[in-house]
Amino acid sequence: MVCVRRVAPVLLMVIATAAFAQHQSSHPPRELHRVGDHYTPYNPPDPATYPSGAKTHAIKAGDTLWALAQQYYGNAYLWPQLWESNTWITDAHWIYPGDVLLVEGEGAAAAVVAKPGAVGTTEPAGEGTAPTLAESAVGSPMTQVQADETGGIVVARMQQESRPIPLATEADIYCYGYIGRPDEPLPNVIESFEDIETRYVPRAPDVPASASVTDLVYVRGGANTGLVAGETYLAVEPAELIYHPQTGQLIGRRYNYVGQVKVLCTEDGRSRAMVVSACREIPVGARLKPVPQLPIPIARIPDLPAWCDPPSGRTTGTIVDSREWTLGLVEGNLVQIDLGSDNQLQPGDFLTVYRPSPRSDQPRVVLGEIGVLTTESHTATAVVLAARREMLIGDAVEMR
Repeated sequence: MVCVRRVAPVLLMVIATAAFAQHQSSHPPRELHRVGDHYTPYNPPDPATYPSGAKTHAIKAGDTLWALAQQYYGNAYLWPQLWESNTWITDAHWIYPGDVLLVEGEGAAAAVVAKPGAVGTTEPAGEGTAPTLAESAVGSPMTQVQADETGGIVVARMQQESRPIPLATEADIYCYGYIGRPDEPLPNVIESFEDIETRYVPRAPDVPASASVTDLVYVRGGANTGLVAGETYLAVEPAELIYHPQTGQLIGRRYNYVGQVKVLCTEDGRSRAMVVSACREIPVGARLKPVPQLPIPIARIPDLPAWCDPPSGRTTGTIVDSREWTLGLVEGNLVQIDLGSDNQLQPGDFLTVYRPSPRSDQPRVVLGEIGVLTTESHTATAVVLAARREMLIGDAVEMR
């Protein structure tokens, strides 16, 4: 858990809180569904999946993250810490009675310390304690060491920690994109900027036109094309067509999320808006699309299949695209696959990435593992979670 020990970080958090409050929509989520005995717009994890002994809080009417941070952390300005521990909440302004919050951050477990003659005992790591082998394990901070004795010899065994973790960040979800229909109807288009003179360069025939945060833009489209004053929309840039790397069949068009704009006022055929966030510069011609509710999946990451494990026999697909990287895909890279919700794939699912062996008499080569972040009907966005070898566009995936 994060400790605030100095005044400066607190001041920065206050500033960030104010900025956050200015840029977020005050409209509640509209699509509610039943979870257990209550209704919520989110997809909260089952409380049974939280770490054993973790502190939780069942939201009650009148609760806010601000008040709960004061109650549990003794400082209301630490509410972002509570929000970061519950990334399935996509809008911090709106929490719903019945949902259960994880209060203890990411569920930090006590460090495991192996001692001669006291095998498997644990001690909490206090302030100033040197990091244990579990904390300094190479390759993953989510490992722990268990010690046992085999023939009188103490043996350290590395194991994946079983607690659920977020599979991605908000930027991974809202600053990448998706593969959709080649001709997806997106009638609302950013057509110009409020201050065009500062963007004019004399004798330059083709001047790149783009916007960033707080810029004012004109949108072709208004109330008659579905825009609502006060609502925030994703700015989407249609990109190239995506073809299957093995068969050459057209899969769809890639649509890049480039930012978000808030519509200030609408007319029948034109609207005025302001850029409230930007993943990159937003160009003229970007389309507007309602912001979907895309919770960050929280799940336990399974171990990679062992070398002797057979295939699962479930649905297989292919990596068909990646974000700004085509060679040597490794941990953290975002990819697109040609499986989606029509294949019973959903956020939080895992797939094994593999490549057929160059020898026909040998089994496949397991390359790594990906976790699904979002799904369309026939495609999905995923993140590389583990890589034994570098992956390529065209490598195969298998549902686990």
